[in-house]
Order: sequence, then structure tokens, then C-alpha cells
Amino acid sequence: MRFDKDTKAAMVESFSDGRCTSTKGLSREEARAMLMKLNDLQPADPAMLKMKNKIFYYAHEMGWVKVNHNGKVVADGARVDDWCLKYSYLKKKLNNYTYAELPKLVSQFEAVYKHFLQTF
Repeated sequence: MRFDKDTKAAMVESFSDGRCTSTKGLSREEARAMLMKLNDLQPADPAMLKMKNKIFYYAHEMGWVKVNHNGKVVADGARVDDWCLKYSYLKKKLNNYTYAELPKLVSQFEAVYKHFLQTF
């Protein structure tokens, strides 16, 4: 996500209580708070969707499926979320992962899929 200089300066100013307009002037706590807010503002991005779809593909291939309201067999998102809450490296639901966190989750889920293939 990119911001113009004025927007960035205003954002930094708000997190530093008007003390500075450059990220260099932020304390660790202020910088951490600003980064967390930026993660929350992150738009749904095609690359994020691609990573989530890869997880759903693996889930579907392992038989983690359900029949949707149109009668189509699809990956069971609730089962994926249950797995994520119990076994994933950050222990949170799939949609709560940020863009930066998803690659590691995809790798972890891919390892589960590969293990499934070896034991099947």
C-alpha cells in the first residue's frame, strides 16, 4: 500500500501525537502501533486471494469438502479455519492472516498436503 508524502506525514503525526512527521522520529511503540494499523487497512489483494485459494485447493484435494447452497462440492472453509486455529503457526483463522503472514501459512499447509499424499 502506498501513500503520498502528505498522507504519510499526517499519519506519522497522528501516531506521535504531533511530535514528528517522519517515521524516523517515532518511538518503537508508536511505530509498532502504526504498523498494526497499516496491516488492518490492507486491502483484499489478488495475491492474497491467490494464496488463500491455494490453501483451499489443497483442502479440496485432501477431501476437506462440503456441498454449498448451489449443490457444488467446495473446500470446507470451516474445517480449514478449525485447522488454522489448532495447528497453524499463528493459531488464527485464515482470514485473519495478513498478506505478510500468508506465505508461511501456505508453506505450512502445503507440507500437510504433501504428508497427506505420502500417507494416502
